[in-house]
Amino acid sequence: MIIVIVALLLVRCESSQPATVRVVAVGDMDCDPADPDMDKNTKALGDLCRHKAVSDIAVALNPTILLGLGDFQYELPKAAAYRTVYGPTYGRLLNRTVPVFGNQEYKIQDANTFTAYFGNRIMDKKGYWSQQVGKWHILVLNSNCSAVTGGCGTGSPQQEWLVEDLKANKTKCVLAAWHHPRWSTGINGPDPRAADLYKTLFDYKVDLVLSGHEADYERFAPLNPDGTPDPHGVRQFVIGTGGQAHYRPAPNDDTHDEQGNPISTTGRPTSEYVDYDHHGVLELDLSPDSYKWSFHPLEADSAVTDTGSAKCY
Repeated sequence: MIIVIVALLLVRCESSQPATVRVVAVGDMDCDPADPDMDKNTKALGDLCRHKAVSDIAVALNPTILLGLGDFQYELPKAAAYRTVYGPTYGRLLNRTVPVFGNQEYKIQDANTFTAYFGNRIMDKKGYWSQQVGKWHILVLNSNCSAVTGGCGTGSPQQEWLVEDLKANKTKCVLAAWHHPRWSTGINGPDPRAADLYKTLFDYKVDLVLSGHEADYERFAPLNPDGTPDPHGVRQFVIGTGGQAHYRPAPNDDTHDEQGNPISTTGRPTSEYVDYDHHGVLELDLSPDSYKWSFHPLEADSAVTDTGSAKCY
């Protein structure tokens, strides 16, 4: 009788899990408390340091998790800055945050203030681990390759761990997150340090990869490791629009036209959608075999702009 009751409770618990979960994803968030641009935090004054307004959008969406894509606190992420600047903004979602290591975090040795602030929200201080969110398998990876033992290349401890994790995964839908985007038409362009990790995701039919670092919002079609559209490729979003800054690439740099719009070149695929002009957050609704996306820009003509949906592989 006890065994039957326990089995029924387990079935009931499993059935009570939500079929769809809401994720809000964003990186590159709060300004340094001493940043003079803290006084320019309106659109009229310069549209900088808008972390409070953008975090208000994130909080209002009431996500299951906030997927933070790195560079949480500029410029030097001291403990006091996490407490007094980040805490009242995105820190309101601290107990729902999945934190990705960005390059700003490592401005303090071993990212110590970052790991102290987020505590047990960080499942491994190496900066890579996996966890289940709803019916999805979530991979947190560390693209700060010089800070990770062995780097990010094929045969590195991180890449070999990733292979073993994906081999063991039984979940249909998989999302990965790291800070530096493999593909980008922003200032920095495609980042080769993530190439081998991206290829591993492609080899195991991972659906999505999310990144920050670039101060814009961008969505790419599913791409193969060469950057060529592929129906079984990995779709990448770049969401470096958490409030610290946003900017357009300089025009006429051989990769952008006179308006700063991207021009496709070899090794630099053109995105399906890009917004250089607004802060904002990406909302993802993750269902057992599909996902929907919506970009929520700050103070744009529409409350939601880029939207769409796709099936998992």
